[in-house]
Amino acid sequence: SLLAGPALAVELRVCADNRNIPPLVYANGMGSAQYLLPIAAANLGMHLSISYHPQPRCMLGVEQQRFDALMTVSPNAATFSLVDFPQTGDGHYDHNRAYLNMSVVAFRMKNNPATWDGKQFSRLTKPVLYESGVPAVNLTMQKLAVPSKASARTPVHMIQMMRLGRADIGIGLEPAVSYVLKTEDPEDEFEIFQPPLFSAAIYLGIGKAFHAANPELSQDLWDEIQQLKNSPEWHAIEEQVLNNQLPPTVELLN
Repeated sequence: SLLAGPALAVELRVCADNRNIPPLVYANGMGSAQYLLPIAAANLGMHLSISYHPQPRCMLGVEQQRFDALMTVSPNAATFSLVDFPQTGDGHYDHNRAYLNMSVVAFRMKNNPATWDGKQFSRLTKPVLYESGVPAVNLTMQKLAVPSKASARTPVHMIQMMRLGRADIGIGLEPAVSYVLKTEDPEDEFEIFQPPLFSAAIYLGIGKAFHAANPELSQDLWDEIQQLKNSPEWHAIEEQVLNNQLPPTVELLN
């Protein structure tokens, strides 16, 4: 019969943050999410499209069902209502099926007296800078109730503003801050505070509507990402991905 042919491939429309989020996403390269997700989708016979926008626009797109998933997202009050995350049998988030666990850190110029002790900021004379569009960071900064500005676009921008004396402390994802300090701080003028502000597992967040329509496929996709992450093929190129040394894939050009 005509119906016996192959089923139509399920399309997954993914929205990805259009900034560098080392080592997950690079604006003009290949991060770990950009590598793992297309292969996982291909292995399951899915048709994948990836569009790059600011994260708030991605979130709105999922809410309006113009996108089916967020490429990189952590569970928090701003994302619960939009997307689902993989869970363990007892209802906890399954960190094994995340891309990775990522810390958010504070950093400063070494000659600046402003400090972070793991609970609060002190000796501030100027605002704390952080990137807009990272919901978990926005929520944390609101709770800390210190003068802060979500005006920085990237860690590079934060470094420039600190050098100009416009801010005491910057906050960013640890891999992104470390990556930028390797290239933008030749004089070793900056330092990262320990402990981090917090850590978050970063996942492929699957939109509520897609997950409800494709529950098994959604689980399979998270499983596939986990298996790829533990594969010899991934371990062979992991170091290059962390340092943004691989060229963009065709998927990136959508």
